[in-house]
Amino acid sequence: MEGRYTMTFPDYTIGVEAYEKIREVCPRYGKSVVVIGGRTGIEVAQEKMVRAVEGVGLEFTGFIHAGGQSSYELIEKISRDEAVQAADMVFAVGGGKAIDTAKAVAHAQHKPFFTFPTVAGSCAAAASIATIYTPQGKFREYLYSTVPPVHVFLCSRIMAQAPVEYLLRGIGDTMAKYYEATIASRGRKLCHRDGMGIALAKMCLDPLYDYGAQAVEDNRRHVVSDAFEEVVLSIVITSGLVSNFAAPEYNGHMAHRLFVELADLPAAEQCRQHGGLVAYGTLLLLLCDGQKKEFERFFRFCRSIGLPTCREDTCASEADIHRVFQATEKKQDVSVMPYKITQDMLHAAANDLEAYHQEHEKTRKSLNKNE
Repeated sequence: MEGRYTMTFPDYTIGVEAYEKIREVCPRYGKSVVVIGGRTGIEVAQEKMVRAVEGVGLEFTGFIHAGGQSSYELIEKISRDEAVQAADMVFAVGGGKAIDTAKAVAHAQHKPFFTFPTVAGSCAAAASIATIYTPQGKFREYLYSTVPPVHVFLCSRIMAQAPVEYLLRGIGDTMAKYYEATIASRGRKLCHRDGMGIALAKMCLDPLYDYGAQAVEDNRRHVVSDAFEEVVLSIVITSGLVSNFAAPEYNGHMAHRLFVELADLPAAEQCRQHGGLVAYGTLLLLLCDGQKKEFERFFRFCRSIGLPTCREDTCASEADIHRVFQATEKKQDVSVMPYKITQDMLHAAANDLEAYHQEHEKTRKSLNKNE
């Protein structure tokens, strides 16, 4: 029957000594490895990697820095490197853009790849999709593939040492995936693959409400805890599986479209909050969808961990927001939404959010004064 497909799943290991599993997993895929990643990611992971392969017959052909943007230009340049050509497999190390660069190289060279995220900022380490930017950092497109990593190595000791801003990004990004997926799929009869993705999306939400605040506090103290690892698993593994299962139109739309537009603003460089900007878009999405109670719940959670709850937190001016809403209306990349979100709806939601934020701040200051 036409249209049938194959689903491949990434295996994963989480723990403070996750890299020790390299010796059990990777030798069956060859004898040589090229490591591609961000400079900082390689610095923190290299010693553990080298130690983990001692005595198992694996040799490194090189350690290639993939800092900057995950652009086609960089992907093509790295693909031509002799260390890549000589390697049997690719180790992708670092944050989302570095991993996406290494992932795209592995796809282009038809080599198995393994991921070693050093931050919990996105699902890049478990997803088969890669996000492509221009060399200047402007979003370009998604590079789709059905081939995920063979294995994800989540060293929670390394990830807990990363700045908490990455975890905040990951939390905002992951929770948006649930809200976007459930709204976009509302009232539709789903095929098995999409249905699995939507069902899994629930695990992008509940563990983060349950463990998110504690995980953020533990990350600030660089402590590996059960709460921190539960949140890491939701951000990287669960969210990655949702990306691999669900069709793009269910996978991320309004909040992520707003993020793309906000992230292209010059002021976004001052904030550097991928998940932060997505969280702002999620608040607007919930208001547009009339989910007042869920909006209030998400608002309180964002306030408790430090995600933005007003326009000022996004570093965007009113004029910026107007342009963003115009672009968002024109570039909606979701054909299955139960309704079209217009810039008028977004402006109304933004005004409601500002009013709610101000009222919340007034109440908070009053309570603090009375104490």
